[in-house]
Amino acid sequence: MRTGRGGSGRRTASGAAVAAVLAGALAAGGTGTPAVAAGGHGPRTERVNTAPDGSEAVGGGSYNAAISPDGRYVAFDSGADNLLPGDDNPGPIVHDVFLRDRRTGTLRRLNAPLGPGNADFATISADSRHVAFNAETNGTYHVYVYEVRTGRLERADLDMDAGFTGGETPSLSADGRYVAFLGRQGTVPPPNEDLGRIYVRDRKTGTTRRASRIPAKEGRGYDSPRISADGGKVAYRERSRRGGGPGGERDWADIHLADLRTGEQRQIDTTADGLPATSGSTDPLISADGRTVVFNSAAKNIVPVPDEARSYVFVRDVRSGAIRRVDGIDGNQYAEADAIGPDGRLLLLHSAGVEYGLYVKDLKTGKDTLVSPGTDGRPRAATAGPDGMTADGRAVVFESHLADLVGGDTNHESDVFLRHVR
Repeated sequence: MRTGRGGSGRRTASGAAVAAVLAGALAAGGTGTPAVAAGGHGPRTERVNTAPDGSEAVGGGSYNAAISPDGRYVAFDSGADNLLPGDDNPGPIVHDVFLRDRRTGTLRRLNAPLGPGNADFATISADSRHVAFNAETNGTYHVYVYEVRTGRLERADLDMDAGFTGGETPSLSADGRYVAFLGRQGTVPPPNEDLGRIYVRDRKTGTTRRASRIPAKEGRGYDSPRISADGGKVAYRERSRRGGGPGGERDWADIHLADLRTGEQRQIDTTADGLPATSGSTDPLISADGRTVVFNSAAKNIVPVPDEARSYVFVRDVRSGAIRRVDGIDGNQYAEADAIGPDGRLLLLHSAGVEYGLYVKDLKTGKDTLVSPGTDGRPRAATAGPDGMTADGRAVVFESHLADLVGGDTNHESDVFLRHVR
C-alpha cells in the first residue's frame, strides 16, 4: 500500500484486449447507492468513502482522493472490503480504485475487470470522462485509463523504450487524450539512469514518446509527472539517490518542464537569473494553462528565505520567469503545496506549526481558507493529492486519520473527506 505520490501496475494484456472486458466493468463495479441528498448549504465536511448503505468503511484505510474540476466525481483507493459487494481483494494492504458519482450516488470499482491486485493513485480528466490509475497485474504495475461513460478500460503504458515494461502515477490532459506517466524498467537500468523515465501516451494515435530529458550525470531518474490541459507541457522531477545535482552535493532533486511541441527542456527550480537550487525540490504541479509551475523545496537561494524554516512553496511564472515564495498560514513559513487551480491563482497547501491544517490560498488576495476543520472548527492535520481541488476552489477532497472531522467516525481508519468551502 502506498500513500504518497508514487505508483504501481498489472496484467500483460494489450490495451485492446483489456478493453474487451468492458462488458463486466459496470456490472462488477457499478453497484448503485441511493442518490446523494442536497446535504445543506454553507461550509461543511462529509465522508466520501462510505458503503452503499451510508455506513463507514471497514477493513482498511482510504487514500489518494481526486475530484473532477466540476465536483461531480471523486476517485480514491481503499483497502476496505465493504464498500461494494464482490470485493475479492485479499486483505487491507491490497487496494481498489473507486469512483463515486456525487450526482447519482453510484459507486464503481474501476479495477474490478483486472481481477485481484493492488490499484491506486487515480486521477480524473478535466472533462470528467476519463479516470487513469495504477493497477498491479501479474506482479507488474501498469497504467490504465477508464472511460466513465462506457466503462472501457485501456492500458496506457505501451510502446516505451526497450527494457521498460511497466508504468505508474498517471496524469491526464483535459480531454483524456494524453497520459503522462512514469515508465519503469523491467531490466537493469541504463548506465546513467535510475528509477525510471517520463513518457506521454497519445491515446488517439496510439503512440508513446519520452518526455523526460536524457540525464547528464549517472544515477539520475525521474518521477512525479504532471501534464498541462492541452497535453503540450509536462512538469516532472529529476532525482538522485546520491545527491550532487547542478546546485551542489545537497541538490538531490530538481524540477524540470518539458515542452513537447518545441522539445525544450527547462529547469524550473532556479533563481530568477537561472542559478540552480542548492537543495532538493519535490512535488511539481502545473496549472491547466501551462503557465504556472509550483514545487516544494528546502533550497534557500531561490529567493530570500528565513533560516528557521525547513521547506517552502515556490511559484514560477513560466512565461515571464518570475518566481516567488509562498509562506504558510499566519506568517508560518513551513508549508507544502498539494494542488493548484487551473489558472494558477489558487493553491491547496498543508501548513505546519501553530496553524497546521489544509488550506486554500488565494495568491491574488492573500486569503487563506481552512478546509480541514475538526468538529470544533479548529484546524486538523490532513493531506491532499494534486487533483484534490475543484476548478473554482469551492470543494476539496483530502485524507485524514483523525476521528473528529465528522461525527460518528469510529472505524479507526484513514478516511477520504470532502469539504464544501462555501
